[in-house]
Amino acid sequence: MNIRTKLLARFVLVSAVLWSSGAEDLLAQAGHRIDRSANQVIVGSDHWDHWEFAPGTIQISPLGEVQPNRVYKNTNAALDIVDFLRYNPPDYLSKKEPEEIVLLDAIQGGSNREGVVAVLDGDLTTYWEPDPVDENVDLSSQWWFTVDMGRVIFINKIALKFVEEGMGDPFLLFDVLVSDGQKPVQAIGGSSIEFFPVLQTLKPNKSQRTFEVELDPVGLDQRRAVGRFVQVVVQASDFGRGREVSPEEYDQLSSADRGIIEYSKRQTDGREIVVKREVYEALDPQRQGTIRYFQRERPRLAELEVWTQGDDLASGALRRNGSISTTVPGSINPQLMIDGNVTSVEGLSLFNIENRLEDELFIDLGSFFWIHSHRMSFTEYALGNYRLEFSDGSREVGGGLKWITAVRREQVKRGVAGGLNVDGNDFDPVKGRFFRLVFEVEHVRRPNRSATRLSEIQLFGEGFLPEVQLESDLIRLGGSRNLVSLEWDAHTPPGTEVQLQTRTGDTLGEIVHYFKKDGTEISEAAYNKLLSIFRGDTVSEEVAGADWEPWSVPYDDPGGSPITSPSPREFLKVRATLRSAAPDVAASLSGLRLNFAEPVARRLLGEVVPSQVDRLGAEAPFSVYVRPEFGPGDGGFNELLLETPAGMELTYDRLLGSADGEDFSPLATEVLATTADRVHLSFASMEQGSEVAVLRIDFAGRLFSRGGPLKVQLRQGEDGEGIWQRVDPGEAVETVGSNRLLVVGQPQRRSIFADLVVEPAVLTPNGDGVNDEVVLRFSVVLVEGSQRVEATIYDLQGRLVRQLAEQRDFASGIYEMGWDGRNEQGTLVPPGVYVMHLRLDANTSGAELGQGKLVRTLAVAY
Repeated sequence: MNIRTKLLARFVLVSAVLWSSGAEDLLAQAGHRIDRSANQVIVGSDHWDHWEFAPGTIQISPLGEVQPNRVYKNTNAALDIVDFLRYNPPDYLSKKEPEEIVLLDAIQGGSNREGVVAVLDGDLTTYWEPDPVDENVDLSSQWWFTVDMGRVIFINKIALKFVEEGMGDPFLLFDVLVSDGQKPVQAIGGSSIEFFPVLQTLKPNKSQRTFEVELDPVGLDQRRAVGRFVQVVVQASDFGRGREVSPEEYDQLSSADRGIIEYSKRQTDGREIVVKREVYEALDPQRQGTIRYFQRERPRLAELEVWTQGDDLASGALRRNGSISTTVPGSINPQLMIDGNVTSVEGLSLFNIENRLEDELFIDLGSFFWIHSHRMSFTEYALGNYRLEFSDGSREVGGGLKWITAVRREQVKRGVAGGLNVDGNDFDPVKGRFFRLVFEVEHVRRPNRSATRLSEIQLFGEGFLPEVQLESDLIRLGGSRNLVSLEWDAHTPPGTEVQLQTRTGDTLGEIVHYFKKDGTEISEAAYNKLLSIFRGDTVSEEVAGADWEPWSVPYDDPGGSPITSPSPREFLKVRATLRSAAPDVAASLSGLRLNFAEPVARRLLGEVVPSQVDRLGAEAPFSVYVRPEFGPGDGGFNELLLETPAGMELTYDRLLGSADGEDFSPLATEVLATTADRVHLSFASMEQGSEVAVLRIDFAGRLFSRGGPLKVQLRQGEDGEGIWQRVDPGEAVETVGSNRLLVVGQPQRRSIFADLVVEPAVLTPNGDGVNDEVVLRFSVVLVEGSQRVEATIYDLQGRLVRQLAEQRDFASGIYEMGWDGRNEQGTLVPPGVYVMHLRLDANTSGAELGQGKLVRTLAVAY
């Protein structure tokens, strides 16, 4: 389906949905359905095909599971001819829409052209049988066919497979020829193309049913092994003398299968000669020889197989919204190098009058692949030294792509004689989306037009695509809805993952697509210049409006991840990414469900003050302001949940309300639950028309980390039930001005340890209950994840006395460690001065953090 047809279909579908008056509880759209009774958006097996993804990157199983497509090595190019003809229609098919092109369009033939389709279907039980002809006709002018493979291929092997014995016969004599589409030099002005034989049978064949010809497109077979057209010509047949049978077998044959009956006359010396039937019947019985019965020859070819290196990845780059470009100056169209046609060439100059030492050909493949080989065809000049490099999109420090060199060829630049030449490389598989051919150029004082006339470049790989992405159609929720959670069903073998994201908004934009009569999309300016008879359709496409936020962070719980995109919203899109770390495994996604609810308010806006913390680990006062915007029918709320980011502790103070956002007074509040990082409050219901317009939550907090977003949610709670609606960052009151719910730690000193206190100054462990233990109090800040904090005590000779340690899942926070004056063996230490080393068991060298270790002295006296 081309873009014009797809857009028109989408327009009709959306119009039908918008104008439908029935089925209010169950709205079916192309890429999803909405179940109003369950408040769910549902995506199942019959929806994936209507999601947007790069062509050829996704496959959908008969059970409706979507997974990355698989690229194959050593493929039979005869099985996907139509795909290539539709993507790059040749001139002789220019009057057909791509979707109208069928396999028969690729076939020319002198006999039973329609039947040739059977030799390109991968089925050994179907076959091409040429139409019967008179035995005196020039057979090669009748019994032949030519197949356009849809693109040029580097042929490794051609195989002809005839039907099994009993189903028919092989060809008696035949030829197989290949053409790359170029015309012979002496016929450049004509229409015929030049064929080269790859297989010629020289003696009659009655029994061999499989013929295979191995070719080497990079070696000695270059002229024969680069082809777009394959021709089969039958040179001879036994016609009515196909196979001798008994009289009884002959009688059982159908009239179409009955061959000749051969009569013979016995000579006096005992030899026999063939005579006509009337002569035979006039002979004396003693002179009548043998009568031989024949089944008619049934020449039936089951399969023509044309084996190539594998699925060509470069030819589909533009279809996948990739690109091809070159640094070679001049008016060059590099798209001709991946169009599947060796007759369209472009020159890559190997000389320049500038000071460049290298030029490159760059291809964005439009998707990620495991790539293992490369082939290219050219004339006139062979490249000198060159490199093949790949990138998976990773970036260098300066922002450019990070490249991996798969091949480094060192060779002399040279002119090449004759016709088409082929070069190629095989290498260890590499994951890549971006490819570049980097080749040396020579500096000259005067312009030199010598160039590599590159006609085709192809890349090959194997395995499941390592990363694919698909995006839902526009999901209309039928009004502003509170987006609650996302669930999905996926199969993720080890080394694979499925990642879901959402994006939401309340407005839509519009893009208008302009088409010529032949379906080609053009710009608005070009469309306006066309005569009316050449103008095609104009189709509008709805796109995300200006208020849409970027894609959410990936969700991590298939059983139900809370939606983090702004909500409530009226419109929604979902994006799925499937990844694998090896070419032989792939994840699959079979369905998803997005749960929504009626909103408690059309919008909830909140901001925190202060939003920046200069001293980590120290307690500071915070206030969070929340302002609802109610719409008709919104249910209101009576519960609030505040959660701090990892590495921040809170102590709840009070909840206040205001009618104007300026004068706040305490509200009657019940604390339903509180922990070190959250508080759950209940209060009188707040809804449209309430006296309270803005809430303020006051609390004391300690930030130990770099910070993060506060999570504030509201709901209309009843018996501990109700669906939470998240508060979005925004302007809640004019006087605050932070417009965000983000608390950021920006300390002046980036030390791991803060606020170290050692009490008492002198330890006296004599058992009198006074100063019998020294207590170390300190904070660990800016450290994430599980770490071990150690306080190690040594004597002045550096010998270990005692080690105190604590391991936490989240290392940042307040610590308190005590030492009772005993060593590791439990014995009281002698009086004196001891050294305490406080350290964090973690590598912080790359985090720009200082003071990973503190040293203090401890005094012991009796």
